[in-house]
Parts: sequence; C-alpha cells; structure tokens
Amino acid sequence: MHILFGSLFWGVLLILLGFSIVIKAIFKIDIPVIKIVFALLLIYWGIKILFGFNIGHHSSGNAIFEESKFKASKSKNEYNLVFGNGEIDLSELDVSQKNAYSEVNIVFGSGDIYINPSVPTIIKVSSVFAETRLPGKTINFIGDYVYKSKDFSPEEPHLYLKLNVVFGSARVKEI
Repeated sequence: MHILFGSLFWGVLLILLGFSIVIKAIFKIDIPVIKIVFALLLIYWGIKILFGFNIGHHSSGNAIFEESKFKASKSKNEYNLVFGNGEIDLSELDVSQKNAYSEVNIVFGSGDIYINPSVPTIIKVSSVFAETRLPGKTINFIGDYVYKSKDFSPEEPHLYLKLNVVFGSARVKEI
C-alpha cells in the first residue's frame, strides 16, 4: 500500500498523464490514463482483500484507511491521514528554546489537530475541496490562509504548522 502514496507512484502517474496529453494533441488518440489507473487500483485493492491482506496501513505518523491517534514528538514532525481520520496532539510540543515545525496532510479524510493556546503558533493552511476550521476562522472549498495566534511573534520561539487538506476536513482545536 505504501507504494500507492509514494513519490514513485505519483511521478509515474504524472509522466503518463503528460504523455497522454502529448499523444492526444499530436496524434488525436485519446488514452484514458486516469480511468486505467483507477481500474488498476480497484483490482489491486480487490486482490488484497480477497487474499486477506490488511489494507489499513499505520506507521509512525501515517494512517491510511484507518483511524489513528498521534502524539507529537521531537523526532516526528510529519503526519499523514489518507482515506481515514485521526487525532494529532501537538499541544505538548516544547518551543521554549527553539521553533517547532509540524506538517499535517489530510487527503480524503478528516482530522483533529490539538494545539496549546499558550504556545505562539502560526498555521499555514492550503485546502482544496475541503473544510478547515481554525480558532475563529473556517476556510471552505479552495484556498490558502495564514493563522497567527494572538501572542505570535516571528522573533520569538513558536510552533509552525503547515496544514494541507485535500478532499477532506480538518479542525484545529486549542486545548
């Protein structure tokens, strides 16, 4: 399952899409690359289900096709929720000495991200066909937005959160 969400898969898909556009423009031959890839994915998932393999994939910071809870640590700063939902608790990150950085990617899923209201925070949100709820602000559909907590100062240690939501929903909650 990991190969489906890695750079190899997406790189090959983009190259095939590019070739199909060139072939259609030059030779007027339409190759339905997206339909073919989608059909192959369905066959792949069907075989995995048929033979009893676990589709759900959970590793440090990644949850695919499942529900998970993650607690922030200094060693892990990227969290991915794909076709599932989860909770990511960033409320205990220590920013007393230096900035803390985290990235959360939610694709076809939903997630709750918990932050500490006493920690200066900046959140850069990119959403596509998604809903993102921030303290005091909701972003719907498509857009980019920068949220800064009231005590945020770029010169002081702070939490920097990059939040990407595609076809899903995210809620940032202060606890």
